[in-house]
Amino acid sequence: MRITTTLTVAFASMLMAVGCGTQAEQGTASTTTITTTTINTVEVTSPPSTTTTTTPVTTTAVTLPEGFYMPSLDPDVPCQEWTQTALDAGWSWELLPELLREVWSESRCQNVIPGHPQWNGHDHGPLQINQVWSNEVEDFFGDWSMINTPSVNFAWAWEMYKWHEEHQGCGFKPWSRKCK
Repeated sequence: MRITTTLTVAFASMLMAVGCGTQAEQGTASTTTITTTTINTVEVTSPPSTTTTTTPVTTTAVTLPEGFYMPSLDPDVPCQEWTQTALDAGWSWELLPELLREVWSESRCQNVIPGHPQWNGHDHGPLQINQVWSNEVEDFFGDWSMINTPSVNFAWAWEMYKWHEEHQGCGFKPWSRKCK
């Protein structure tokens, strides 16, 4: 059975995470409606027969309050399934397109860790954090193996980005992104 009961909480959280602002701040004058569809199917098995019950489709429309907008990424940006993980790790909305292109470049959107067929023996996770960072990761998170967790992988990548941006003028220097 699929039922979405946290739409309002998730929606509010998403608005805060992506930095939604007012129309005046963002220069847009339209409201956005988000529609979700939920189908509830329950399968009940009792010998000797099986009964399947399907409830009608429920459609919910949510209209953003006047003055708010919902940002979106260009559909050509790869690896968008990692958007929320990146935002939760501290990455800004403005950096997401380049970050997600780097995830594509490094891992083809996969969490490549020990045991994964594409693992090269020393680079970990969606952002392929190299083992040369093991001491720093251990200092920061307590255990190098934590780098295999996508949320930690993105969080450590954010720390790397910030340091390189401040000290070397290019946050993406540890990866293949060209510096501007």
